[in-house]
This record gives sequence, structure tokens and C-alpha cells, in this order.
Amino acid sequence: MDYRLVHFNCARPLGKFDFSNEFVQVFVSLLPRIFKDGDAFEGLIHHDHGLRCPDGSWRGFTNAFPYPPEWRAPDISTLAIWRSMEDLKAFSHNGRTHPPGMRRLAGEIDRSDGPGFVMWWAPKGERFTLEDGWQRLQHLRQHGSTDYAFSLDQPVKRPAVA
Repeated sequence: MDYRLVHFNCARPLGKFDFSNEFVQVFVSLLPRIFKDGDAFEGLIHHDHGLRCPDGSWRGFTNAFPYPPEWRAPDISTLAIWRSMEDLKAFSHNGRTHPPGMRRLAGEIDRSDGPGFVMWWAPKGERFTLEDGWQRLQHLRQHGSTDYAFSLDQPVKRPAVA
């Protein structure tokens, strides 16, 4: 059995989630280019994106607005399946759009809930939802890195091919 690396990340912007927020303006303008680069990146097998609202519901980017002004900002989330850890690192650190965009926004993310990034190894062909990723992230936040959910700082080796 061959394994793929699954990663889920989320970023909750500081401030209101509307177009008066510079984070929202920049993020929305960068997304199409980042998605296009991801689609062309050979090591990225699949990616899905959405907003996790404070009530636990999920929205896509096409129906993000209007957003209830009384809610805190959503967790802007990505679930991606990679061929390898090396491919994830190459795209995240050396890609054309992702690294500069994330550096620009890094200071405008609410990190008060803990890590915003989780990974796990999954058998090739296994499917996951954004909510699956969210649950793995909660596990990481509560228990630290394990085989079930690990961080980039404490990675778990790819299981041996059976």
C-alpha cells in the first residue's frame, strides 16, 4: 500500500471578515493565482478549500459573503493531498505565489487557538473532507504530534509500503 501526505491548514484573519479588512482584500486577490499554481504543481494530487464559520458550518469561497458581522472571522482552510513531504515543502517555500503571499499576511493571522497546520499519512486513494482536517487539527492542538495528526516541527515518517 502506498501512502500520500495529507495536510490541512487554516488561517483566521484578525479583525472583521469583510472587504474593509486588508487581509481579506489581499487574500481574495491572491487565491486564484495560488490555486492555479497548485493545479500546475506536479506533486499536488488534490486540494479543497473553504471557510469554517464559528457555528461549525462550512462555506465555499463563492458564498463567503455576505458574512454575519457579529461573528468572529472564519478559519480560511485548505486540505491538500501531496505525493511527498518534499513536494509540500517545495510548493510552500519555493512556489511563485504561495510564499510571498503568506509572508505578506503572516502578521495578520489570529494564532490564539494554537497551531493552524496539521498533517497525516493516508493510504493512496483515501478521501477526506475539510471537516476531517479540522478534527485532525483539533487532535493535534489537544495531544501534540502523534501518528494520527502531526506538525511540521515533529513530522512522522511515511509508513512503509506494504
